[in-house]
Amino acid sequence: MPPDDSATAAFLPDYLSEAFGLKPSIPAYLDPMYSIQDFATGVCFASAGSGYDNATADVLGVIPLWQELENYKDYQRQLETFLGAEQEKEIITEALYIMSVGTNDFLENYYAIPGRRSQFTIQQYQDFLIGLAEDFVKQLYALGARKLSLTGLPPMGCLPLERATNFMHPDSCAEEYNDLALEFNGKLKQLVAELNDELPGMKVVFANPYDLLLQLITAPSLYGKFDYFFRWLASFCHCFICHCC
Repeated sequence: MPPDDSATAAFLPDYLSEAFGLKPSIPAYLDPMYSIQDFATGVCFASAGSGYDNATADVLGVIPLWQELENYKDYQRQLETFLGAEQEKEIITEALYIMSVGTNDFLENYYAIPGRRSQFTIQQYQDFLIGLAEDFVKQLYALGARKLSLTGLPPMGCLPLERATNFMHPDSCAEEYNDLALEFNGKLKQLVAELNDELPGMKVVFANPYDLLLQLITAPSLYGKFDYFFRWLASFCHCFICHCC
């Protein structure tokens, strides 16, 4: 869950944008307060609560991944009109793309409602999601993306809701979900290696937040104020498909 002031909180792509010397906050593509001029140096197509699985977006009534991709295509058309084809192509190929997806597929979909559990074992569902991730990255590649950070799952069992509903071990992390995150991250890391071998000119890196976040959760006082800690944690609990130029 995001903190109460999530509308003004900074998330991971915002920190990266500022570190690159760009704006301190990446605007959302569907925010009517911004235009293509604002989006030319970075834009976010994310919909919090979405996932690789379109059924996850249906559960929470948010924008599915396929629609985020359609929005990205529309962005490319607007960018070409605004800057011209040559500069648009340079921005698209040189930009860093950030994806952090998957937590909601498990916690808000597979384990929350019976639909996918009646179709897949948990191992089969992981493989199903990996296939969707592969297809999505290949679509981004076909559209010109060449630099992608693909983020793994956090220690899902340590999220506040999972700890609050861990009745066998109150206030403790749900180790079943943490073990699942580790297993899925292994599959995602393997996918990244395969994509780098298969897609010429593509550089995909696997960003693993698990160990860092687990340390933040188990020893938060080492990292300063709690409000900063929860802002940082929240940045990994959303679905991001952001584009930093």
